[in-house]
Amino acid sequence: MLAFGALAAMPLAWFLAGKLHRFAYWIGRKTDAQVAALARDGWSVERLEVEPGVKLVGLVRAPRRPDAPWILFAPGNSSAQLDGFQHELDQLLQGQDHGVAFFAYRGFDASDGTPTPAALGADLERQWRWLRERGVAAEQIEIWGYSLGTVLAANLAVAVRKHNETPRRVVLLAAAEHIPVMRAGCCGRFLPDDVFAIDERFRDIPTVLVHGAEDDALPIAGARALQARCGTSATLHELPGRGHVDLWADARRILFTAR
Repeated sequence: MLAFGALAAMPLAWFLAGKLHRFAYWIGRKTDAQVAALARDGWSVERLEVEPGVKLVGLVRAPRRPDAPWILFAPGNSSAQLDGFQHELDQLLQGQDHGVAFFAYRGFDASDGTPTPAALGADLERQWRWLRERGVAAEQIEIWGYSLGTVLAANLAVAVRKHNETPRRVVLLAAAEHIPVMRAGCCGRFLPDDVFAIDERFRDIPTVLVHGAEDDALPIAGARALQARCGTSATLHELPGRGHVDLWADARRILFTAR
């Protein structure tokens, strides 16, 4: 009888365990045909091998001028990474001669693999090297991150400085110092969280933070703490009345017209 009760309780426990996590990997998948359809309006599809047997699928839009800035973008946690952030970047960059490159995280859209903090961090470093191998100078590259991607973007800036390279600037949209995420996979809810945390050495790098004052996913306290840590090297723009997903138009005004 006890064994039957335990067995009957397992589906409920499996369901409830997931509800105890605020964040999970919101993985959506795409076919090759769906990805190919995103190659429009100057965008091309890129496949980047980050380790043997693991390729990421991304979108790249080259600038008109060879000396134009490039944005290496770390997207947020989304079930529609490629098409969703392609749309936001198109809106944000309209009229700007910037190159932009971003890749779906491991396991997302049509990328191979399973996401973990270490793997996603290493993958972004590989994307930096890929841009450098294309002849883009370090001082041309801006590292941008949104939401979960802000941790990866900040840590990439720390990593490239070890090689005496400094990005043009770092832009963090809806940033957090620390984000726990439920592990990927059917048993992830029963395992310790994946923890994304900004490296303590992230400071003294030109940084712009843009954050909605009403953000209830990643509260603005995290951005304020990050700005305090960075001191004068970081500028925080707080957006009254904005939340987690509606800051893009304000970001365009702050990041381009105010320069």
